[in-house]
Amino acid sequence: MSRIGRISPDPSLVAWASGWLLLAVASVPLIGLRPLVPIAGLLLVSAALADVFLLLREEEPTLFRTVPEKGAREREEEIVLTVRNPLPRPLELELCEAVPRDLVSPEPIWPSLPVEAGADLRIGYVIRPCVRGERIWGRAVALVRSPFGLWRRRIESPEGDRILVQPETARYLRPEALDPQRVLAALGVRPKRARGEGLEFDHLRDYVIGDEPRRIDWPATARRGRPVVRTFRQEESRTILLAVDRSRLMGTRSPSGVPGDPGGEGDAAQARAFAPTKLDRAVDTALALVFASLAAGDRVGLLVFDRAVARFVAPLAHRASLGRFVDALSDVQPGETEADYRRVTREILSRQKKRAMIVVLTDFMEVDREELIEPMSLLARRHEVIFVALREPILEQLEEEGIGDGASRKGNAKDRRVDLYRRIVLADLLREREGRLVLLRRQGLAVLDVLPGDAIAGTLNLYMTLRHGLRPGGG
Repeated sequence: MSRIGRISPDPSLVAWASGWLLLAVASVPLIGLRPLVPIAGLLLVSAALADVFLLLREEEPTLFRTVPEKGAREREEEIVLTVRNPLPRPLELELCEAVPRDLVSPEPIWPSLPVEAGADLRIGYVIRPCVRGERIWGRAVALVRSPFGLWRRRIESPEGDRILVQPETARYLRPEALDPQRVLAALGVRPKRARGEGLEFDHLRDYVIGDEPRRIDWPATARRGRPVVRTFRQEESRTILLAVDRSRLMGTRSPSGVPGDPGGEGDAAQARAFAPTKLDRAVDTALALVFASLAAGDRVGLLVFDRAVARFVAPLAHRASLGRFVDALSDVQPGETEADYRRVTREILSRQKKRAMIVVLTDFMEVDREELIEPMSLLARRHEVIFVALREPILEQLEEEGIGDGASRKGNAKDRRVDLYRRIVLADLLREREGRLVLLRRQGLAVLDVLPGDAIAGTLNLYMTLRHGLRPGGG
């Protein structure tokens, strides 16, 4: 756009022009006002031309945006807009930002901002991303008043600023999240490990006849006044492979409940529109397992699939590898096809020759029974498989209410019939789902049927139980 094309009349110029027009209309019946009409018009045109001439001679202010390279879902980040004024006069401007609606709503607008002569003005606002992946800004626009205030110049920021919204991982990086014993205590599970001549310290106990003297802990013996020995445990490193389904069904949103808020139904609808998907829940669960496994000394790999394997991270064994998994899962989005369990089974069997623990995070409702049971049973013959089925919240509601109890008692007979037919279909789906899960259990898979919002706790508890030979329960 040319410099002239970016200039538009200011409301003050429109107001002056309207005033001149009223004067011209009033001069028709009032003859004494007629000499003022051409004088006022000449003055107004002269002022407007002089103002636009001065505006075109001035150096243009600049506007740019500072955006972090990466952010995290549900974590606040600050975005900074900077207006640079190279002119020897102060500026007054209006500023409007163009930001994706899931980052902040409504779009930030500043109707009047003063900028000192030769100075920079920094304006910040906070975003809270709701959607993983790359989020792209449009152009921020500022309207700058001319020297006489009769015109406005339009300046724009560069287009294409972007941020990569990653899964939120801060809660896993706290000390209790990386300490296996504290993780187990928080989950209410109790270790039951074989003790022996391992290298990792387990606990202190009183000396008994037959213990080797070299195992005596002399500082602890001095403190307690009786012989105390150190016991050690053997830690067996395992390979954990996470298979995350990104098929079409994983794009279903699973809000944890939209509370009523004073903003009205529009805000609630927007909250539902940007609620986490099943894939978001699966990604969070996968990262929780990655962190727990690496903290336990295991080797962890990742596979993302639908009709084909979309992404693969070979098993890694160091905590410094956490970032690899976060980067790999940051921009994974639901696809448009169903999952192919036969193909993913072939890929796992070809890539992972040694026995491993395979954790499958998926929704399988629209896949034929044979296409699910046979491949998973084949996989369970070679590996230990945890099958995490993310269920629809509506199925949970159906189980609680029953088929007929929740039928709508309001509305006409047609509405009640539609509601009843809908519940019958859902009941058939629920029975079919439960039947498939029973068959998977019979094939030796550890099956977890869980709501998406409960997937992290349930999956992590089951993983700890199987991985460390633990049994649920406290005390």
